[in-house]
Amino acid sequence: METGLAGRTVVVTGGTANIGRGVVLAFAAEAANVVVVGRDEEAGHRVCQQALERGAKDVLWHAADVTDQGAVAAMADAVIGRFHAVDVLVNNVGGNVDVGPFAESDPGTWEQDIALNILSTLHCTRAILPGMIERTSGRIVNIGSTAGIIGDPMMAVYSAMKGAVHTFTRVLALEVGKHGITVNAIAPYGTAPEDPSDVSRGSRWHPEGLFAQLATTRADVFGSIGRPSAMPRALARPPEIGAAAVYLASDAAAFVTGQVLAVDGGTMLV
Repeated sequence: METGLAGRTVVVTGGTANIGRGVVLAFAAEAANVVVVGRDEEAGHRVCQQALERGAKDVLWHAADVTDQGAVAAMADAVIGRFHAVDVLVNNVGGNVDVGPFAESDPGTWEQDIALNILSTLHCTRAILPGMIERTSGRIVNIGSTAGIIGDPMMAVYSAMKGAVHTFTRVLALEVGKHGITVNAIAPYGTAPEDPSDVSRGSRWHPEGLFAQLATTRADVFGSIGRPSAMPRALARPPEIGAAAVYLASDAAAFVTGQVLAVDGGTMLV
């Protein structure tokens, strides 16, 4: 399939591990200019090198906490300074800082879940969107979750925020379609890194991350959050999410907007 992405500039937030890394490498294979945004400097440079090896026309690493509006503004300025325009924005940053019954949850963690999963998307979209409107062209791909469709037990706030990402996607698609901009979301089910040793420090899959902590200290809770799939394997793979993002950003999807594409192995059917 001819995607038309060669030479276009793609910003991927949370691009240092797992889904974000899979998205970065998928666009790199299309010969795009890829901007990797994250907080782990070492992992960021590593992914940029991998993107060049995969075929990216050019790469840029930018360290930023995208839950911070000022940091996002600085990131947008740096990208425009280097590439002059952003053609594709992939709002990938997300996650959860704790897992457990809502009645026992710490309100302090709610704010972190809200910032990670919806404020990051709002900040980055607000910074990049005016340039797309001015050029009457652009693609925005938000990474949601099946949790935002059916809800994941022990992840009430995370599920609610991913639902907010999906609703934001639909509303924004209505607002900006007249400017030639499409806005879509991908709803993955659980997605595990291909190489568990090649993850950034902020990842839930890092050896010191949330999932590792739960597996060793609260195995009963960790074991309760999974769902069966309709497929022989239980989890998605990062390149599968990357392929979905490439499609939604491609010329082939020019008439697709306001959609939430589930990449879930049929977990919502079981």
